[in-house]
Amino acid sequence: MTRLTIRRGGTRRLRASLYADIAAGERRDLTGLIAMVVDQSPNIAVPTVSICNPPALGEIEVLWTDDQTSTLSPGAGRVWLIIGLENGEGEREVLPIFTFDVE
Repeated sequence: MTRLTIRRGGTRRLRASLYADIAAGERRDLTGLIAMVVDQSPNIAVPTVSICNPPALGEIEVLWTDDQTSTLSPGAGRVWLIIGLENGEGEREVLPIFTFDVE
């Protein structure tokens, strides 16, 4: 799991690197895949999820804007997000859950 803090009313960006072989340092090639939100905590707006260029570096970016985080209550605890990757044939792979603390 990945943890970071989301501040109320502030833009928050998370960039995660996905590896085909973490021990060898080999990043996963995300060419031809689409990143999407599969499920999330109900107390936060859906973020924008994208695959960063070049997709061969295996990075995804999750972005909440100021407007999306302004409704969070201070000390609301944890929010969570499940992200998936989908190929052109509709096959989906779910990534680990990212959890965030609300400050």
